[in-house]
Order: sequence, then structure tokens, then C-alpha cells
Amino acid sequence: MIMTTLEAGHPAGRTPVRRTTIGDSLVSRQLSRFVGRAAEIAVFGQALAGTLDRTVLFVHGPGGLGKTSLLRVMRRLATEAGRRCHWVDARSLAPVPGAVADALAGARARGGEPAPVVFIDSFERIGACGRTLRQDVLPQLDKDSVVVIGGRRPPDSGWRLDGWDQVVAQLPLAALEQADALALLAAHGITDGAVAGRLGTWAAGSPLALTLAAGAYLATGETRPQPTTVSALFEVVTEAELDPAFHDALTVCAIAREVTVELLRQTLPNSAEAAFAWLAERSFVDSYGDALALHDVVRMPVLARVRDRRPERVTQLKRVLCDHFYGRAVAGDAGALVDLAHLVDTPEIRWGYRWEGSSRFHTDRVRPGDAEVVGRELTARGHREWWAASEPYYAGRPANVTVARDAAGSPVGHAIFLTSSALPACERSDPFGARLLRHALRLSPDGRAVVWRDTVDLVGDGSQVLAMLNLSVVLRMEVRNPRYALVPAFSHNHRVRAFCSTMGGRQVPELETVFDGRRVLVYLIDYGPGGLYVTQRDVVYRELGLEPPAAGRGFTAADVRAALESFATVGELAESPLARGVGSRERADHVRALLRSAVDLEFGETAHEAQLRTALVRRFFDARESHDKIARSMSLSRATYFRRLGEAVDRLSRHIVEAQQP
Repeated sequence: MIMTTLEAGHPAGRTPVRRTTIGDSLVSRQLSRFVGRAAEIAVFGQALAGTLDRTVLFVHGPGGLGKTSLLRVMRRLATEAGRRCHWVDARSLAPVPGAVADALAGARARGGEPAPVVFIDSFERIGACGRTLRQDVLPQLDKDSVVVIGGRRPPDSGWRLDGWDQVVAQLPLAALEQADALALLAAHGITDGAVAGRLGTWAAGSPLALTLAAGAYLATGETRPQPTTVSALFEVVTEAELDPAFHDALTVCAIAREVTVELLRQTLPNSAEAAFAWLAERSFVDSYGDALALHDVVRMPVLARVRDRRPERVTQLKRVLCDHFYGRAVAGDAGALVDLAHLVDTPEIRWGYRWEGSSRFHTDRVRPGDAEVVGRELTARGHREWWAASEPYYAGRPANVTVARDAAGSPVGHAIFLTSSALPACERSDPFGARLLRHALRLSPDGRAVVWRDTVDLVGDGSQVLAMLNLSVVLRMEVRNPRYALVPAFSHNHRVRAFCSTMGGRQVPELETVFDGRRVLVYLIDYGPGGLYVTQRDVVYRELGLEPPAAGRGFTAADVRAALESFATVGELAESPLARGVGSRERADHVRALLRSAVDLEFGETAHEAQLRTALVRRFFDARESHDKIARSMSLSRATYFRRLGEAVDRLSRHIVEAQQP
């Protein structure tokens, strides 16, 4: 998922029309408490006016110093100056090649309007993409564009080379001055000068610590909080801030990668909007776009706390989240796999299949010179024959290669994945890969078997390289939701073998071989009729001590049609084979969410597609209007309306069934 927020300015002669979002309301409330940073804001003002000889501003400093708040103030100033803003939060970028470039694709000036202002927040999550920004993205922006990057670390050395030192201005954030610290405390209700002075001394100018210290004082009257870290102080603050009515909201926020109103509707259907608003007001919750996430320094303490105090409820809510992300995945939203992977706790699986953002590495396509770097490294480590079989893919099948890079742009690993379309190329240059593919085709003549030909981590220090590469491959390969995976593993590589075994893989002795004097094992992972998505869901279920839904519990097109007919009836919908969850209401809500999500994914934006969508939604989802009334309102003859409705039902049924079954 790529989360961007576009804000229109006010070009001369017209006033843009823009809906106000939940995110807008959150930001307005947060900015009402913003204080200080006058020097940084002044520099931004100069850049905005074109009087600064720098166009890229790099705001950096440790967590808790208010970088995101400062960027939001700058965005508001830019909007008031009539500049369109393009906001990207790095926390929401998927680990796939081109994610950064795609996120900034709309950051171009439109006819006659000033160049936009680009904001990239939480850059530490994608710090390794700096080279991509410098070489491929920022040079394509209009010359009058202003770019503001916020992150925890100073810009790396690449931002000082090739002329970038004449473009980039650093804005390091320090602790707030005393006057600003006192103003922030006053904004949080601390007006007693003596109390504010003691709290300000304790917090040492950190906006987050000041906010939490204010909460601790209001809760306990303590002006010198005993905890000496922000994460420990969180325990004191939440005693005051935690309304028992919103225990579940905090639990969901602790478990999920990010929280939206839509996600809360799945877990807390009777209080989603109120829960979202409550979370947004917490001092320890960050907002970006229309999503919320716990601040990094308190996420683990929160999760440990809710697990310790409410283990049964944590299990219930995590299962509901698992079902929701699984439902989105089978309905066609592959990005939900990132959220589903986030729920996995098993160390052997997290090591090889997960992504949480990385300041050190990112995934990319093959570029000139990559083969030489990877080949040199593998050859030096005694894998000359293995590399000789892998190298042809770089030139002959680059689409089957995903490269991991460090911040300098150097390859630090790769993943080579094969599907049936690669067999002719393998026959010519990689007999081992061809043998694996032929076996895969025997397993699945319809092409739902994938060969993980190679995954290499050249760093080897427990880094995120392998986990990032594997998840990236799943998100971009042409076989969606594979049934089988064949994974070669050198016999000495115990971590890969443990990963395969934990995923249910078994060795296939007849496929074993030897490269560079080392035995290469081959594991077959059979994900079952429901494919990889079901396996991901079942891993989470088993971690929770729950029995996964019965294997082979697929549903048919008739089941989908029956669910549409029962859409308004909780009892009938809860009995549908599509249902997941505990209790009639939860199971019915799951089916409704699955159907609505499938409609959004299946139907496009043309006039014909709009008619299909309208006929289906108004007949089944809304008030079940009569056929005649719907046909008249759509200006269609009765016969044409029924053709549209029948086509819509058929397509929706096929979409859901094909996503669920082989």
C-alpha cells in the first residue's frame, strides 16, 4: 500500500474543491498544540519564496523531537501560500521495487500552477532509498519544487556528492528552548509556573517527553516522574489516559501495523468512529494520512502490557484482524499480505518473511553492474558454480530477479523466483532450475507452483534482507496465491531449513544436487488448496492456540450468490461458508466486508463498470430496492438491467471463488 495525501493550493482564478478527511481533523487538533521551531520554519519560508539557494530541506533528529509535527506546519504554510502539497509517509510504502518512485509519481506541476511541495516523512524507514531519490526521482521534479525530508538520521554521504551538497540544507532539530517547552506544557493544561519548570527540566526539551510528563502530572501530581525513559513513563500516562471503554481500541492499535476507521469497523463495529477519535487524541499515537500507529518508543511496552493484562482479548482481536487481512487478500488486495505477515510471531518465519521498514536496505530491479558485484561476492565465498547458474537470469530474465540494496545503492542480496513461463530460458542456461520447474509443473499443471530458485543475503548479520526479499517477491510475482513452493537450501544453511520446516515443507530427495562441493536440498511446501494466503492465516491461528478453519472449506459461486441474497439477514449470513469469526454478528460482518471489498476490487471506472456496480450494490447491499425501481433510476430497460445485474453477480462470484480455490 502507498499512502499519499494530496492537498490542493489556490491557483489564481479558481478555488479547489476538496473533501475534509479524518486525517485533516486529526492534524488540525495536533497543530493547535505546536510550539517553537521558528528558525526551521523561517528557512522553509525562504525556500517556499524562492529566496533560498537550497530546494531540498533535510529535517532530522532523534525520535520524540517533533519532526512530523514540524513537517505538518510546513505543509499548512505551503497550502496557505497556494502551493499544492504531495505527502508521502515512508511507513506505508510496500517493500517492492519502485515503491518510492510510484509514491512520488504525482508530484509534478500541473498546467499553469506553481511547482508542488513534496514532503517525505519517517525517512529512516526507507533510508536506503536515498540513492533512488537522488538518481531517479528528485531530478525529474520541476526546478521550482521544494522537497522536505524528515527522518531520525542525518543525510548519508551520498547527499554530499555529485552536486547535492549545493541542493540540500540540513535542519537538525535540537531540544526545545525553555520558553517553547513552557508554551507546550501550557497547551497541555500545565499553567502553574513552578510545576511547568520542574517538568520542563525533567523532559530536557523533548516534545514527546514534555507531553507525556504533562499527562503523568495530571494523573498523579508528580512533577519529577520516577521513570527515566519515555517508554517507562508511558505506563504512568496511560493510567490517566486509558478510558476502559477503549481498551479494545488500544489493543488493536498495539497489534496491527496501522489502524484506520475501516479496520476498526471490522474489530469494533459498534464503536469504530469513537475509538478512532479517542486513539487520535492520545499523546503516544502518531497519525499519517487517515491511519494511526503507536509511536515507536511505546509500541513494545503497549503490546507487552495488553498481553499481560488481557491475554484472552488479545487473542480474540488478533484472530479478527487475521481474518480481516486474509479476507482482503483472497478478494484481491495483495497488500494485505504485509499486514498479515506483521501478525506472525514465530521467529523462524519472521526471519524469512516479514517487513517493517529498513533504513539500511531496499528492494529494486536489476541495474547495470549488479551482476558483477553479486558474482564477485558469491565467487569469493566459494559459490562459483552456483553463481554461474544464477547469472544468466540477470541478463535473460531480469523480471525474475529482485535485488536488495544498501543506502549506497550496492547490491546486498537477491531473490530469483521462477514460474512456468521461465522454463525455456532455464532449459538453455540452468538445468537445475529447469528440473525444479518441470517438477513444479507436474505438481500443478495450471501453473500455481513457484520455484524459489535462490535467495541470497550478502550481509549475513541477522539483517532484514531475506525477509524483505521474500515478501517483495510474493507481492510482485505473476502467480497470485501459489499452491506449491519449491525451495533449494544448502544443507549447512540451518536457518533456511528451519524456515522451510516450520512452513510445513518436506524434502524431495530426487531433486537434491551438489554445487561447489556442497549438498543442495530441495524443500516442497504444499500450502494446500487455499494456497499461501491460507497458510499465512493458519500460522497466526496456531500461534494463538486456535484450530484453523477446516482445510478444504472452499466455497462455490452458489455460496457467493446465496450470501448476496442474505446480505441483510445476520442469522443466514453467519451460516454462509464464506463466514469467519465467533458469534453471528462477527461472522456476518466478515462476509459483508468480504463482499464489499470484492466489489471495490472487481469493478472499474468506465460507464459500463459503473452500471454493474450500481445494479449490484443497490439490489443487495443497500435497501434491497425493487428491480423496477433500480432499472428506472439507472435509465435502463428492464431487460438491460437484468443483464447488467446478472453479469455483475457472475463476475463477483467468479472473482471471490478464484481467489479462494485453486
